[in-house]
Amino acid sequence: MSETSDLPLVTVVIPYFQRQSGILKKCVESIVSQENYSNFNVIVVDDASPVSADSELADILARDSRIRVIRQDNAGPGAARNRGLDNIPADTTYVAFIDSDDWWEKDFLCCAIEALEQGHDLYFANSSRMGFSETRFDWQAKDGLNLDEKSHLCLDETRKLYRFKGDFFDYAIVRSNIISTSALVYRLSCQPQLRFSTRLFNGQDRLFKLMLAQATNKVAFCPRVMVQEETGVNIFDSAKWGTAKSLVLLSNYIKLAKCILQELRLTPTQQAHVKSQLQDSRFSMVASLMHLLKSGDPFDWKVISGTIKADPAFLFCFVPNLFRLLMRRNGGAK
Repeated sequence: MSETSDLPLVTVVIPYFQRQSGILKKCVESIVSQENYSNFNVIVVDDASPVSADSELADILARDSRIRVIRQDNAGPGAARNRGLDNIPADTTYVAFIDSDDWWEKDFLCCAIEALEQGHDLYFANSSRMGFSETRFDWQAKDGLNLDEKSHLCLDETRKLYRFKGDFFDYAIVRSNIISTSALVYRLSCQPQLRFSTRLFNGQDRLFKLMLAQATNKVAFCPRVMVQEETGVNIFDSAKWGTAKSLVLLSNYIKLAKCILQELRLTPTQQAHVKSQLQDSRFSMVASLMHLLKSGDPFDWKVISGTIKADPAFLFCFVPNLFRLLMRRNGGAK
């Protein structure tokens, strides 16, 4: 690529909260060691992490002025990302996010900027997640919802860069989990005021991605695995079905579906899909709650009351969902 001064500035935002040392350092080192691209800066938002960002990055901060740490009281990953977005330099062209327990392959930024500089507003790459045998692009192969690069326009055969053909927002409504927030780069001018919803503690990243997708149809992607997602502090990785944490997760899924229905412009077909997801989450939460009550395992009733407050229909659907659960257990109708 060109000299650093000729390259567009990329700002990378990292929300940080970890209890184990070494995680953040590995993440940041994967950024500063990017090959053939050096015009970037990194904003680490320390969300009152038990292991401080300053101690984690002491040696990197001493030698690399592109790294900046901002400290705040604990407010969750969405608020931390928003704090980073509020502090990006004015000359930033592209914004990237990476979770503090993930890391990039060495050519991630180079490939992203090559695709974006061809007129695209949004770019994402494939990623691999610890504990899963399939990549994000392969998770739902049985539903025919994976990206087949042969159906899209090739931008660079060597780097495996493609332009998405079709209505990307319509695709993302059904398959937004194909995009890891850590594998996403977007043009700031496309949505300069966009922020993560503080109404959601988890799931705000999916809403953010959908809002980006609705703002542009100029989307590029790479099917190569260019991001490794590991396991730090993450509710999704520890919320096994039938546990108290599963109630928190399902409550967030319900709130997310409600936000999507309220805040996005949806076609009747898209609305039907999101409403179906909402109904499934309501049913799963009833099933998980009944399991916990039967087993006697403790859980926080505030999660239930908070769900009802956000979604009063959960209460009205409770008895029908309970009846459906009993029928399913007795081998009756699904």
